[in-house]
Amino acid sequence: MAKSRIDEALAALAAAGADGFGARRDVLERMSFDLLHRPALGGQIVAQLCAIETPSPKGEDLLDLLGAGLDAARIARENGKARGQTFLKTVEDALDLARRQGRMTPTHNLIFAQLWTRNGLTAPASLELHREDVILENGRRTANPTEGEALLEGLFTELIQQAEGDPLALHHALTESFPAMPPEMRDHVVAYSVGRSDALHADLACFWLLDPAPHIRLAAAQGLADRLVRGDLPGRILATLVVLRSWMPEDAARGRVDQVLKEAMRKGVIADPDVTPWKIHGIRMTLPDGSGAQSIGVALQAGSQRKMAMLLLKQGQGVKDAYTIPCTTAREQKSIIERMSEDVGALTGTADCLRRAVSLALADGLAHGLPPVPGLIEVARLCGLDGLRPEARSTPDLIAGTGSFAAVKELPSRQQGALIMASEDWWDRHEIIESWFEDSDEAHAVLDKARSARSAEAALWKWLETRRDWWARIMARSADVLETSLHPDATGFVACATALLEGWELKKIPVMLDIHEQTIEAWVRDDPDFDPEASLEDLAEAAPEPEKKGEVAALLRGTGLSSDWLDGYLTGIVIAPKIIMPNQWLPRILDAVLPRIDPSRFQRFMDLLMMRAQAVAEIASEPAEFAASISSRSKKAQGDWASGFSEALDRFQSAWPKKGMTKEDSRLIEIGVAGLAGADLPALAALIAKRQAKNSG
Repeated sequence: MAKSRIDEALAALAAAGADGFGARRDVLERMSFDLLHRPALGGQIVAQLCAIETPSPKGEDLLDLLGAGLDAARIARENGKARGQTFLKTVEDALDLARRQGRMTPTHNLIFAQLWTRNGLTAPASLELHREDVILENGRRTANPTEGEALLEGLFTELIQQAEGDPLALHHALTESFPAMPPEMRDHVVAYSVGRSDALHADLACFWLLDPAPHIRLAAAQGLADRLVRGDLPGRILATLVVLRSWMPEDAARGRVDQVLKEAMRKGVIADPDVTPWKIHGIRMTLPDGSGAQSIGVALQAGSQRKMAMLLLKQGQGVKDAYTIPCTTAREQKSIIERMSEDVGALTGTADCLRRAVSLALADGLAHGLPPVPGLIEVARLCGLDGLRPEARSTPDLIAGTGSFAAVKELPSRQQGALIMASEDWWDRHEIIESWFEDSDEAHAVLDKARSARSAEAALWKWLETRRDWWARIMARSADVLETSLHPDATGFVACATALLEGWELKKIPVMLDIHEQTIEAWVRDDPDFDPEASLEDLAEAAPEPEKKGEVAALLRGTGLSSDWLDGYLTGIVIAPKIIMPNQWLPRILDAVLPRIDPSRFQRFMDLLMMRAQAVAEIASEPAEFAASISSRSKKAQGDWASGFSEALDRFQSAWPKKGMTKEDSRLIEIGVAGLAGADLPALAALIAKRQAKNSG
């Protein structure tokens, strides 16, 4: 009996162990894709979890799989893709069914509630327990108010110990369990907490002022008002409220906080921050990706203590995440900074740039009724972002506020045009550009309606006209980071952002060509059966029939590529010391092919491509056969082969680590860069075969 997709994922997770940054992460990413495209799998995971009565490794892995699906669904929904909501509806229906069938215990309710909350989602109503269902740890139930207060006291005492007195950790522990509580109990817990006289609970009140639920925010605000009446509202909390009110939506809770501030002023209560910011050792900021998401890391130190403050800002969504990571050593902290630079291309930032980015995100979120995450309070305090307030700015104002804007506008039109044309090379210097594409249902619907590749291309250009402000805003935000890090591309980003708002023809802005082509590529890849991590061998095995003479050349007609160029490019891919995955090398080819190929022929093209890659890998191991295959081609064909080979070597330099580079490898690269003119083919063939032999062990 064949394994189910869930069983395969569980086996892969078991094999990966606890490696959260390697194989385990890859399994979860792949499964999240499957879950979005096959939401019924999410319902099956829920059913399996409800059948587990005691903690187990399998249960933990199932929770990780479901969590990966929930996170992917949230992101998909934020990015305008209906399948995100479809998945959530499917798993919520599964939860409701399990509850009606009596397969969900209060423990299951709590576990699922925590999972939804951790993934930034509002838990479904089916997870709410009725008061009579709330079973205490000792197995008793109670409806006695006095006994209930004592139980709450015990709960808080235990949670405070677990959180080691950290108010934010305590807040996380409580809010994760909120969805499983009856609604009236949530308000009671908040009121009970905020009403406590100790300072820790005053901090909790501030965190709850940023809760997504208006009634929680109001309960926290009322609790702070009661503390002021009693005279136990600390001055540092009052100072926090002065700023925090501007982070809140304009509703009853904010109105109540304003009343607290006025009453405190009347009583002469002094707002005293009484906080010393930590020392900032470094800031790393990514450029925004295609969804508008930007990651920020801040290295902090206070005495012997070190932390990393992490932020996630998202265009149209505000401050999506904010938290700190304790670092045991300076080395550990430095490693996180370096990993941000190497893995996601983060650049050096400044405190001013950080403040601008967060202020903009605050305003962006509030414009959509979204307060920032509570963790921002701690991050702002540690980073010294005193007086941090939302700053709404239109895209034209954002562009005009960049340091390069005035200089760009003073340039002659020819020089401005040169800056814009230089965006063709951004992709090579900024990996984040690979994520610059439209991935919403709206964009895909435009392409789905097209009857041919040509009409799809035209329809997408027409739709991108409606997205000028979005992409200009992303470029303006990017320019701020680039200027701060003194990157020479900053002026080009400003020039392109300006061109978008001034109505330049989109096809004449190279980076928009990239966005256009990558959008089509994403549309094609949006298929549950497409495996971006499959090996060349795996993909080649799926080919239905051998290549017919001239078939590849015919499919490449009009793309600017030739079958000889393709052979050279694939040779450079397969002989690299480090494996280059298809999802890395395919875009170069698909960007040229997709706008011009008949969609009905695309699968055949992919089959042929993978078979050719396999054939190239085989011939590379046979020096005589390889030399003969090159020498039998025309001079032009040899030139095309050399061009493809050279491009692969240049594009994937990281696949040739200098540390392990041999003299033969260096010579091979020299020949590849110089081209085949005057090259000794037998010598080149021998070098390639030797490299292949090392690759195969």
